[in-house]
Amino acid sequence: MTVSPINGQHTGGRPAGSTSTAPSLLQLTPPLKPSTCQHLRSKTSRSSAQRFPTHNAQGYQKRQPEPEFNRRGLLLAGNALFLAATCPCCMPKADAAESGAFSYAADATGPSAWPGVCTIGMQQSPINIPLTEHLAAQKRDGGANGRKVGDIKLQYSQQLSDVGELSFDFVQELKSSGDVKFNFEQNVEKFGSIRFRLDQKFEQKMDRFGDIKFQYNHQTDATIKNTGHGTMQVNVPKGNFSQVAGRELELVQWHFHTPSEHAFDGNRKSIEAHLVHKDTKTGELAVVGVLLQEGPSEPNPALQFALRLAPEAAGEEQAATGQSMQIDTILPRPNEGGHRPYIHYVGSLTTPPCSEAVQWFVMTDTVTIPSSQVVQFQEFAGKTNPGVRANARPLQPLMGRSLDYQYL
Repeated sequence: MTVSPINGQHTGGRPAGSTSTAPSLLQLTPPLKPSTCQHLRSKTSRSSAQRFPTHNAQGYQKRQPEPEFNRRGLLLAGNALFLAATCPCCMPKADAAESGAFSYAADATGPSAWPGVCTIGMQQSPINIPLTEHLAAQKRDGGANGRKVGDIKLQYSQQLSDVGELSFDFVQELKSSGDVKFNFEQNVEKFGSIRFRLDQKFEQKMDRFGDIKFQYNHQTDATIKNTGHGTMQVNVPKGNFSQVAGRELELVQWHFHTPSEHAFDGNRKSIEAHLVHKDTKTGELAVVGVLLQEGPSEPNPALQFALRLAPEAAGEEQAATGQSMQIDTILPRPNEGGHRPYIHYVGSLTTPPCSEAVQWFVMTDTVTIPSSQVVQFQEFAGKTNPGVRANARPLQPLMGRSLDYQYL
């Protein structure tokens, strides 16, 4: 996902039903803290991740008390302060511009060499989504009505100078909401027995984000830009909105990647469309991802619009005065229940600077496009990536993040 500068805020045209008091998406599913810049991927990555226990309920994360400071923690904190001072991309930016020279080649400009948060981040995108595993578990539990409410997950890690590091994981599955009471005991060699009691009210609503409502009412007069990184970016006029979880998101731009950046069960599709939105209240970024699969089909109007008007030269722009984007055709149709199922998680931009705290909504139903459009876009991607007819970042580790499966 690439993001170009965003100018100004929208001043009207809000869809009916929007509110000003709803919590932000990040309040619903806060990213693990501290900032990803405070973590270094190394041999200690696993224990570092365990420093931040979560009370996990289908994606809800609640920070638990952290262990006391120790020498190792202070060293990590010192590194974090240095990175924060020298790495401005460590903070999520709604106006993050296309960054410098990067490519998708296997060289010094390719994904493995992307700098900053791209390398050390703990909430990076794209990811693999284990869809079959989830559907099988749901069927085993008796369908949608038998889905588990969530898990209580406890993680603990502490370094003690005299005996070494203590760490353990505990998970208890919950099939219904209500009062949760259980005793916990963990026997650890060298430490003896650790005991505590958890007595807590636990409540979780299934499909808590609700449907995504799309109201793209101003589809003419877009501008198409050749980003120089293997895709065309359609910068849209103001007045196009989506609503989810009580929040209003304004569409800023949309673009494509080939093959798809996200994968279902390790399998990537032909192309992925990224519809980049900005929260009108908080400025947070939210991206709707739609996977496009090659198959018998008429040309997709939205993809054809972008292909037809994309400039040949990198950095050039083309105005689509009076022409409709027909962006609705890039969205999957609602299912028999009237829903568009999706997976939500907290991730990042998929191109430098790879800023985190991005809300991702990846549609699970794909849109079919003809092979001719797949080939045409791959040829476009290859023009700015010599020898590489692709512009997709490799899959990134989940790093303990939760996935919200909505209407599945």
